[in-house]
Amino acid sequence: MGGIGSGHPAYLSSTNHRGRRKKRPLGRNHVSRQAVKAGARLGSQLTAAQRQLWGRPGMKHMPRWSRRRNGAAYWMTFDIDRTCNRSGRSRRWRMSPLLVGVSLLWTTAPATAETLMDAVEAAYARNPALVEQRYRQKGTNEQYVQTRAQYGPSISINAVGNYNYTKLRELSADANDGSLSVNVRQPVYSGGRFRGQLAQARANVRNSEEVLRRTEGEVIRDTISSYAAVLRDRQRVEVARQNVEALRAQFAERRAKRRVRDVTITDVAQADARLAAGESQLANAEAQLAISRGDYLAVVGHEPGDLAPLPELPGLPASIDEAFMVAEAENANIGAARHAEEASRANVAVQRGNQRPTATITAEAGKVGQLSPFDRREFRTEVTAQLTITQPLFQGGAIRSRIRQAEDINNAQQAALDGQRRAAMQDVVIAWNQLGASRIAVVSGTRQVQAAQIAFAGMQREEQFGLRSTIEVLNAEQELASSQLTLLNNRFQEYLARAELLLAMGRLDARTVNSAIPARDPEAEFKKVRWRGISPTEPVVMLLDRVGSASPYAPPKTELRGLDQPKPTGQPALPPLPDKSYTDAPLVPIADSTLITGDRLPPIVGDYGAPPPREGDPR
Repeated sequence: MGGIGSGHPAYLSSTNHRGRRKKRPLGRNHVSRQAVKAGARLGSQLTAAQRQLWGRPGMKHMPRWSRRRNGAAYWMTFDIDRTCNRSGRSRRWRMSPLLVGVSLLWTTAPATAETLMDAVEAAYARNPALVEQRYRQKGTNEQYVQTRAQYGPSISINAVGNYNYTKLRELSADANDGSLSVNVRQPVYSGGRFRGQLAQARANVRNSEEVLRRTEGEVIRDTISSYAAVLRDRQRVEVARQNVEALRAQFAERRAKRRVRDVTITDVAQADARLAAGESQLANAEAQLAISRGDYLAVVGHEPGDLAPLPELPGLPASIDEAFMVAEAENANIGAARHAEEASRANVAVQRGNQRPTATITAEAGKVGQLSPFDRREFRTEVTAQLTITQPLFQGGAIRSRIRQAEDINNAQQAALDGQRRAAMQDVVIAWNQLGASRIAVVSGTRQVQAAQIAFAGMQREEQFGLRSTIEVLNAEQELASSQLTLLNNRFQEYLARAELLLAMGRLDARTVNSAIPARDPEAEFKKVRWRGISPTEPVVMLLDRVGSASPYAPPKTELRGLDQPKPTGQPALPPLPDKSYTDAPLVPIADSTLITGDRLPPIVGDYGAPPPREGDPR
């Protein structure tokens, strides 16, 4: 291989089993000796990255660094099994340190932290529940096309061949004939059944759109929840690990003091018991983190890497009355129930149409004649056309029974609509109060953590002078760890409550978190297929079918909608959003808790009810 830094072409050198050296040019490299040394140092320091690059089943050995005899450059040698070699022998490859350094730098470059917007974009594109509902919604669009096609003609071709053989005693005869015809059937009037079925199909399309919107909101809510849970549980694991380290230090200190008879065996046992409990708590925290990572994978579609802090969620209401008003208009469950009621009301019109007459035009044209021997001139042309009008007279009360059944189902759907409305109001109330309570808990929890850190540091100092016992120090340390874990959970609950409130209002979708995601218009997708395959006769028959038929949009016979629509009252106002120092500030490690003097107490901690100091007295 050409000397590094000499200006000669660089080669990838290989040595086969006979010891012969082969060179493959890699191109011109003008590399300085400083670059060679830097690459060699980088390669010798990044052992973990080497294992990632070459520690694979196909690699027999780790890379080995060696110096050429002339001392000009370093080389890295490793063996690779070449299974594609017919002889089954292996080759030894050598790479320059510059190439190795570039490879290691490329593989060890820090990846950009994944944001919540990235997670939402991935879930929006590939979440199975969301993709499934999108295709179901497209299938519902096609049901509308199939229903609309009833207005148009149906055309078919019929080909028939007959052969007859007759034998009577000694006499026999055979005959054959065939026909080829075209049949056309065109409905003219259905008594309003087609009109009602088309309105029912349109309501089902709108219902499917609302179900899709609800599914999207739930997927985005689950994405936010799993993302925030991973962030929370990683911090909880760190707190639990710091707790174990602090307890180990406490246990080691008690054992050392026990050797010099400074404490009793009881103190050592107390520290050991708390250490065992802390180790169990750490194991549970690690297990919960693994569960949260699994939830993230199930929703988003990949394992969580480095996650960025949580962003703000826009669109929160200023008052609960605003939340109620938005939920009534935009909640997906209310919208789906509203369109389900419209579909059931259209079905009443369909059943009423069964009482009315129907009219259909049928036409047939074709050729009929003998097939063998075949003579085209012997075939005759037959053309028939007929208008069929059908009026049901008596069916044992079945038609009236279907009408009453449809009306009862519509009444049930009206009640279901009111039920969904009440459920939406309840969801708003729950999310609103959970958000308010979580915000108060975040502020109070921050105060609790600060106070617990001061108390723990003070307990440690006082224990050195014999003013506190071992169990008191351990209790203070446990209270500090518990308060930190509680604060992390309160932060998670506060952020999740925001998403729950937006979901209850019907305003949580992918664009709420990531405005760069293209807006999807289900109505535009429906319009793409709405008139696909329409025939010239369909608009005419649609107009004729309106004559004397029941309107599918008429008010129901029994109006039950909105008879009882109570709204919750007396709800508390929402506390202001906590500052970033409460929701995002990192926690101070347990071992770093420090004791501060009274004149340096933070304002949030206060004086704990102590009387105000007199002028000139130290605090």
